[in-house]
Amino acid sequence: MKKHCVAALLALCLTPSLAAAELELDGSVEASRVYTLLAPYSGVAGDINARAGDEIAQGEALLTLSTTAVYADFDGTVTGVFAQPGDSAASVQERYGALLYMERDALYTASCSTSGAGSDNDNKIVHAGEHVFVRSTEDTDRRGEGVVTGVEGRGYTVEVTDAGTLRVSERVRIYRDADYRSEHCIGTGSLSRIDPTAVTAEGYVLAMYAQAGERVSRGDLLAEMVPDALAGMQGGDGAVYMPEAGVLLEVRTSGGERVEKDAPLLTYCPLGALEAVFTADEDDLQQLSVGDGLTVTLDAYPDEPLRGTVSAISGVGERDGGRTRFDVTVTLEDNDLARVGMSATAEKE
Repeated sequence: MKKHCVAALLALCLTPSLAAAELELDGSVEASRVYTLLAPYSGVAGDINARAGDEIAQGEALLTLSTTAVYADFDGTVTGVFAQPGDSAASVQERYGALLYMERDALYTASCSTSGAGSDNDNKIVHAGEHVFVRSTEDTDRRGEGVVTGVEGRGYTVEVTDAGTLRVSERVRIYRDADYRSEHCIGTGSLSRIDPTAVTAEGYVLAMYAQAGERVSRGDLLAEMVPDALAGMQGGDGAVYMPEAGVLLEVRTSGGERVEKDAPLLTYCPLGALEAVFTADEDDLQQLSVGDGLTVTLDAYPDEPLRGTVSAISGVGERDGGRTRFDVTVTLEDNDLARVGMSATAEKE
């Protein structure tokens, strides 16, 4: 009889210990830190170079956002550049009159009339686009060439394409032939400098490619503009880059879609920023404390258990039938196995 009592007492003493050893929790791997990349300005999204689940290296381009390009309208030389990335175009243009200025290869224009032209009637009929020869009335050795750019009645304008030794403000005669004979003269005029061309735009400067003193050709890209103020007045190149190595969790836009400034584009978690979240019955909480060690086994790798540490126990439970369950968050040791969404189990050590 005494032996039976001793056995019963031993069983009662061992039961809690056995129950604790058998504590097993079910859960899954989640991202411990999640970040959202926002559109730096309004624009149309280009092709997206990644999808949810991809592991992305730091600095990798994820997508582009459209910009408004500013091109050179003619061949020439960039002179004053007053804007820089991040600037408001309106502010710069209010102060300087332009984002930058360009000077044409042709330095002079001549305002002319048929006064003094040769007696032949043809000399009094000037045509736009004519190639002409220009000679100073003060020094006949100073000569150049040009093209008629506009005609109005007896007046016309010549753009001097080859200024030679001609000087600004001097009087000139215009000829149809390089022999400079009076019968080929089609009029007289005076030279003036062609003013630099102001290059203007609207919005904010994302990138400024033109440099003072640089020679550019018609169609060269001078600047890119965006409609919204840029954070920190920092420019860019129209691409959205991965700020750190991580895993994309969600792509929230698509190529060709217009997005507004600060609209969410993508969410990601940094590499290694993973944890396991398990569900514990309220009766199991007495066996769990923050800092407890757990053995975590991923369903995908049953033979490669991981060590984990309880980092948080939810202060609010959720009803599940007649029971209340609580989330238990477990920090995992460094590993190359866990991925967001993996199923896992945990046992008390």
